Amino acid sequence: MMKKIFLLTFVIQSLAIFSQKSARMYTEVKQDTLFYYADNIEVYPVSITFTGSSPELENLRSPEPFKLIHVLQPSSTKNKVAAFVVKDKTKGWKIRKMPSFYTLAGDATVKTYDEDYQYDLPFQKGKSFKVHQGYNGIFSHQNENSLDFTMPEGTEIVAAREGKIIQTVQDNNTGCPTSSCANLTNYITILHSDGTMAQYLHLKQNGVKVKVGDQVKKGDVIGLSGNTGWSNGPHLHFVCFLPDGSKLKQKNTLKTLFRTGDGTKTEYLTEKKTYLKEY
Repeated sequence: MMKKIFLLTFVIQSLAIFSQKSARMYTEVKQDTLFYYADNIEVYPVSITFTGSSPELENLRSPEPFKLIHVLQPSSTKNKVAAFVVKDKTKGWKIRKMPSFYTLAGDATVKTYDEDYQYDLPFQKGKSFKVHQGYNGIFSHQNENSLDFTMPEGTEIVAAREGKIIQTVQDNNTGCPTSSCANLTNYITILHSDGTMAQYLHLKQNGVKVKVGDQVKKGDVIGLSGNTGWSNGPHLHFVCFLPDGSKLKQKNTLKTLFRTGDGTKTEYLTEKKTYLKEY
């Protein structure tokens, strides 16, 4: 009788599916082992990050340490996330508690990156725009390394660095100066070769000129500036970051060096200063 109960429990568990955004996690049983697998449907790496402590197990053991972060490669299936082996096959078993998880775009295990990379200003040659809000700005950039360029709606935005387009949103047509509009931002996310990502936000409705999966070069036109989302006026919000599974913010925002003027000078951009692009 115990054996039948045991097998039935396995069948019920093996049908369990856990989905969150880009990752689909599910279980399978092979002999006396319960496996947790995950699929990644995206064209970029996705990190699964578990929160809290290790699983609470009854009549199960983990043959290897439980990892809190798992990186799923692009368009990959059946990535092993965890495995649990039954201790005594004559007895029932269960997972009393499995830690909750969330997903992050990119590889959350990357800690080092090219800090000396020289970014191009994200607008066309011959244009100049003011940095209205800089790193750790008092309006919406507290404890965040991001930049706001004041510019008219419809200004062409170019890629500041080469990479792969991994996310785009362009359906929104609403903006307001409070955080209540934060989820109404149109944006583009580009993944760079060193694992960092750049986001270009507040684009105008239907202002995205690229699609997910495209490889873009530095200087390619990728979109049109706008005033969507949490915004108190037309501008481009630029931020470079690494995914960070250890923080509730889920982003480690980074300062970036830009080529300014004729391109021979490289500097960190400063709030309230206007920058001309002559290259």
